[in-house]
Amino acid sequence: MFTTPSFRDQFTFDPPQQADLAESARRANRRRLTVFLIVFLVTLLPGLTWNLLRPAEYRATARVQVATGTVASQIVTTAAGSAAELPTAQRVDLLTQAQILTSRPLFEEVLQRLNREGHTAAFAGADPIGTLQHAVAATPIPETNIVELQAIGTSPQLMAKVVNTVIETYRQQLLTSHDNASQEAILNLRDEVERHGISIGQKRSQLAAFREQSGVVSSERSENEALARVKGLSDSLTKANEDVAKAEARLRTLQESALSGRSPVVAKDNPTLASIEHRISETRAKLRDMERVYTPDFMAMDPAARALQAQLTELEQQLSTSRSSGQQAALAAAEEEAAGARATAERLRSQIGEQRRAAQIFSGNFAEAKALEEDLARLEGARRNASERLAKLEASENARLPNLILIEAASVPEKAWRPDYLRDGLINLTASFLLGLLALWFVELFNRSPLPSPVGSTTVVMPPPWPALNVSEAAPLAALGVDAMPTLPQLSARASLPRELSQDEVRALLAAAEDDGRQLCALLLLGLTVDELRQLILGDVDPASARLTIRGPSPRSLPLPEWLAQALRKNTGGHPDQALFCDSQGQPLEAAGIGAKLTCAALDAGLEEATSVSPEALRHTCIVNLLRQNVRFSALAALVGQLGSAELAAYAADSSGPRQGRGEAVDPIMPALAEFAIS
Repeated sequence: MFTTPSFRDQFTFDPPQQADLAESARRANRRRLTVFLIVFLVTLLPGLTWNLLRPAEYRATARVQVATGTVASQIVTTAAGSAAELPTAQRVDLLTQAQILTSRPLFEEVLQRLNREGHTAAFAGADPIGTLQHAVAATPIPETNIVELQAIGTSPQLMAKVVNTVIETYRQQLLTSHDNASQEAILNLRDEVERHGISIGQKRSQLAAFREQSGVVSSERSENEALARVKGLSDSLTKANEDVAKAEARLRTLQESALSGRSPVVAKDNPTLASIEHRISETRAKLRDMERVYTPDFMAMDPAARALQAQLTELEQQLSTSRSSGQQAALAAAEEEAAGARATAERLRSQIGEQRRAAQIFSGNFAEAKALEEDLARLEGARRNASERLAKLEASENARLPNLILIEAASVPEKAWRPDYLRDGLINLTASFLLGLLALWFVELFNRSPLPSPVGSTTVVMPPPWPALNVSEAAPLAALGVDAMPTLPQLSARASLPRELSQDEVRALLAAAEDDGRQLCALLLLGLTVDELRQLILGDVDPASARLTIRGPSPRSLPLPEWLAQALRKNTGGHPDQALFCDSQGQPLEAAGIGAKLTCAALDAGLEEATSVSPEALRHTCIVNLLRQNVRFSALAALVGQLGSAELAAYAADSSGPRQGRGEAVDPIMPALAEFAIS
């Protein structure tokens, strides 16, 4: 055990040397105090003087709601000729109003009012208006039509007076400018109405003279004689063309019937043909009745039958003759009708050709008259629009007045707005204190004195640059007069070791884990790293001998507990090259997935500081179990793989005495892992 001596026991000097050391310490303390006070006071006093000599400034504020009046409403004429009013924008441009509130012309009037009230000396100088502008600011409040006015100065009463005077002056100028703009708008609208009336009278006279000269009596085309005549001739020509088409169609039908031998004459249209056909039907009926009673030979000798036969032949000849004559008559009538229709259509065409030039001239005159009428209608609509705007402007004079609502008037501020003497004084004090410490550090940096050398029989024990630690080995330093000197502990390596799980915690972890999570925990407790665990395949497991082959940079073969060999035996039915632990997509399990399963098992087991249970902690538990069996460090590689120099140094710091255990003489399976059984 090595313990660092206290500071009082580290240095032992003779009495004269102790007096010199005390005097040197007193001088150093006086020097430090002098340097600190000089720098502290040199920086503190000017800062406090500047802070306290600054004049107090007061701020007076007021809030107003600005809504300027509308000078004119915009009215347009719709397609139907009625006037419609467009909505006027009611939102005020606060930025513009803020610029007006801080404009130089406004402050000229404000300064005149202040001078009349006896505040002449308050803003004296080369540019009193600029001084007043600099003291006053207008800030629009977003999403509202409210403007905040503020004035900053040394006189609280004067600042409140300035703000209220600015508001009253702005209100007066707002009303004056609105009156001027309103009167100007009314005069402009009246002049516009008069000019529209003169233009309408001239346009009406021009339209009447043109109608009298061109013969266009109305804006409707059907009411004008020339267009009505052309329209009537066009309708007659259309009907004549239809009659020509019908007559020619009938003529072609009769001609085709004559060529084919069919008679176009129907019996119902010719009484003579109807009578002959009736007599033929009766004669044929009589002959059929006789044929039912008498034989053909008898009928050939019977005078009555022979007379009926002769009568039938004669009637058929009459029918043929009548049909032929009727066909000729119908054909002649059709030809005559077609010729008449053609003549009528030709005559109408010639009449339309004669009227076409006159119609074209009239159409041009009609279009020009129509354009003059549309111009007149537009002028009348414009005059009506201007008249309505004038009437609305005159009727809504009071409603259009600008509105300035004083939400909060400026009051006399009771305390200063700036500067904050207390805050600035504390800042100055803190800065002076820090500068004093910085100056003290610089002075001590260049005034370090070496420690006195040991004299006579004085024994000096130099303190080590590390705190007192318990170590297992110490090197004798007789030449330096020191009884024992500790070796440098591996603090960084010791700090890098993870936590160790007790055997009870291992049992609880295995019991709480799921099937695949339990297998992962068991393999990590056998000394496998995460990379070795992810590289395991089904072919690495030998269920018969209960052993696991590990490939990679540290190849080795490890025995498996019986329950773990049985659990892994269930996974050996696939291809030997398939990964032993896979995710839901069939890919080798990632390191993050292994850590997540281990953390879930530790949380389910209710372990203390469950989030610190990592794969490295389980492997560390395995290594500690082997070290407790006094295994040699050179044999660890065959059991848990290669260890880094930092890890070896960390484990060596906790090791004492020689180590004799060989790899084959130790049990790599810890008791909690060997005794576990799957329920």
